[in-house]
Amino acid sequence: MQSMFKDLKLFFQIFFIIFIISFLIFNGAAFFDLVGYKINKLTGAVKQELIRTPSFLADFSSDPEILPPISNIISGGLHIFNQSGSLISPTIDLPAIPIEAESSNLLEMPQFNIKVPILEVETPDSGIIYKKLKEGVVLYPGSDIPGKGYSIIVGHSSQYPWDSGRYRSVFALLNQLEQGDKIYVFWNQKPLVFEVRDKNIFLPWPQGTEGTETIFPPSDEITLILQSCWPVGTASKRVAVKTVLVR
Repeated sequence: MQSMFKDLKLFFQIFFIIFIISFLIFNGAAFFDLVGYKINKLTGAVKQELIRTPSFLADFSSDPEILPPISNIISGGLHIFNQSGSLISPTIDLPAIPIEAESSNLLEMPQFNIKVPILEVETPDSGIIYKKLKEGVVLYPGSDIPGKGYSIIVGHSSQYPWDSGRYRSVFALLNQLEQGDKIYVFWNQKPLVFEVRDKNIFLPWPQGTEGTETIFPPSDEITLILQSCWPVGTASKRVAVKTVLVR
C-alpha cells in the first residue's frame, strides 16, 4: 500500500513537471509578456505613489470661490468642469509618428510597448488571413479603415512555437487593456487616437451565437475593435476590445 502511494506521488510529480514544461513551450512568450507587464505596472504604481502630491482638498476652506475645479470620470474619459459647471474639454495630444509608420500602417499599444504592422486582405479566407498574421495584425476584410467608421483588427494571442513570424503572441495582453486606455493607429502616416471603452469575451459562431457586431453593434461613434483568441493558448473563445476615436 505504501509503495502504491509512492508510485502515485511520483506519477503526479512527473505529470506536473511535464505540464509546466508543455505550458512554457506553447505559451511561454505570452506568459512572460504578462508577467513583465504586471511587474512594470506595479513598479509604475509604486513610483507614482512615492511622488504623489498629498491631497490638497483639505487645505482649502469651504469657500466656493477658492475651491479648485472638480474632475469627474464620465463614460471612461476625463471631464473637467469650471466653477460655473461648464464642461472644459481635455486636450488629447497626438503621438509622434514612429519610424515604422513610414513603411506600413501601424498599431501601437504603448501600455505593452507594442508596435505592429496593420495588413489588409481582400477576402475573408481564413487561410489567407492566417498567413498574413505571421507579418502583423489584419484589418478584417469588409470593415472600414481605421478612423472612417467601424473597423475590426484581429491578431494572434498565441501560436505554436515552431510557427514562423514575429507576432505569434502580439495580442496576448489584449484582455489587460482597461477603460480609458489609449491606443494609437498610424494610417497612411496619419496619427489617430482611440480610447478603450469596453471589452467582452464570447463564444463565437458556430459553437455560440455571438459575433463581434452583436456584442459591439455599430453606432455613430467611430469605432475600432481589437480581437483575438481566448484564453491564451486556445481558440475556444474570443476576446474583443472596443475603442472609439477621440482625436
